Amino acid sequence: MAPPNFPNGMSLHDIGFAALKYPALPPPPYNVPLGNMIGALQRVPSGAQHQMIAQIASQYLTALLDYETSDEPALHDQSLPQYYISSALLLLNFLSNSPDVSKRIVARPAIINNVIEKLLDPTFVKRMKAVQRPGGPNFPAATFDADFGTLLQTVSTVFLYTDDVNATFPRARELIPKLRLWEREYKRSPVKSISNVCERLIPQIEDAEEMFELATMMRGAMSGSLVCGVASCGISGPENLTTCSGCHIQRYCGRDHQRADWKYHKRICNKGLVEEETTTAEPGAEGS
Repeated sequence: MAPPNFPNGMSLHDIGFAALKYPALPPPPYNVPLGNMIGALQRVPSGAQHQMIAQIASQYLTALLDYETSDEPALHDQSLPQYYISSALLLLNFLSNSPDVSKRIVARPAIINNVIEKLLDPTFVKRMKAVQRPGGPNFPAATFDADFGTLLQTVSTVFLYTDDVNATFPRARELIPKLRLWEREYKRSPVKSISNVCERLIPQIEDAEEMFELATMMRGAMSGSLVCGVASCGISGPENLTTCSGCHIQRYCGRDHQRADWKYHKRICNKGLVEEETTTAEPGAEGS
């Protein structure tokens, strides 16, 4: 019913700014790169994390999807890290723990089709390794392995919620030889998700029977991330909740809790990135 307490003093504005205003960082006092913010969010206990994902996606999901399919120059410049994995896609990967978010990404197939096209480029991995990633004295630059693992994980998560992978993503099957190669090549990578996700993606693309039970289990586990927007409620699962008609993300167990939360939720519901309001005293107001 109230804004969640994001870790380390970060705010919803900081998160959206870092995702949508690359290469700028959020203004002080929390001028921290998005990757570090996501790392802090991932360490939050699952119950609170589910609430945070819903809050972030309620405000920014449409803006992130629009940005990722836009003509933003940084997304199309092979000399920049945004070309290989954008800040928006980095946040979408974190948010895709919510089935509602994953389904919205599926509804924009251009996003994953674009990733697949890039992965099929014979020079993509070499160029992704060579690109300069921003960092700083207090925030080391992201590594190739971390970014590559996140990119592949995003594809796999979206495939979980795609009815027909090969119809929706026509070139997906062409990835299989590369996935087999990467599965072997990155076995010893410190980022274990690269090899593991490559192994999982192959039966996802082949629509193998062995994947059906695992996919059902994974979707079932992820459905538990759908929770009532009133944090103290405790009701979860899509069968027990209805979705806000504005953002199509925030869920509620009933009208009473939706009404109770509206005072806060209306300020973020599908708003995208907005300038933070600052309160200044009018001339002559002191002492009145």
